[in-house]
Amino acid sequence: MGFISERYVKFLDSWDEFNEWCGGGSRGLLAVAALALLIIALLAVVLDPGLIPTGDDGGVVADETPTKQVAETEPTVAPTVVPTYTAPDIPTPPTEPALLETPVTTGLPELHTIVINPYSTKNFEFDPINCTIARNDSVIWLNEDTYSEGIYILTSAEGLWQPVNIRFGSEFTYTFNSSGTYHYGCEYFHHINGTITVK
Repeated sequence: MGFISERYVKFLDSWDEFNEWCGGGSRGLLAVAALALLIIALLAVVLDPGLIPTGDDGGVVADETPTKQVAETEPTVAPTVVPTYTAPDIPTPPTEPALLETPVTTGLPELHTIVINPYSTKNFEFDPINCTIARNDSVIWLNEDTYSEGIYILTSAEGLWQPVNIRFGSEFTYTFNSSGTYHYGCEYFHHINGTITVK
């Protein structure tokens, strides 16, 4: 038997003894693999000492986990609440409406009466003599001459109507649509006359 064969036989004998010592089976193989890894690790440390950090004195230094510095913050100051003053509501005095240059008439047209009964008046005249009305108002002349129960012929100096006969107990009505001053009278008694002023 040669030298190599003897060595191989001795190796197998040694392996069997080792395997029995480990408990047999695949346990021995696992133990050998773990031992091999340990040897490789030791060799790596010996051959490359830079893998393990050391201090100035050559001792092993544990890695420090870098810590993040937290910026100092100033404490938050609660805002100062200043009470606000609200003035009480003061009612605004009502403003007077602006005066219009032309008065606006909101009412309905009115009817004004002039009585014809000259014998009952002091100066033998119409009652009333003069009358002021608004535009679109009407004037009614009413013959109430109980003394003579005669006819009066009403005339318009401006020609607004043709002379009108007003018998006793009768009347005549005219509506004034335009502003101005208008004169009326009696055709028989020229001194009986009056004025209608339309605003």
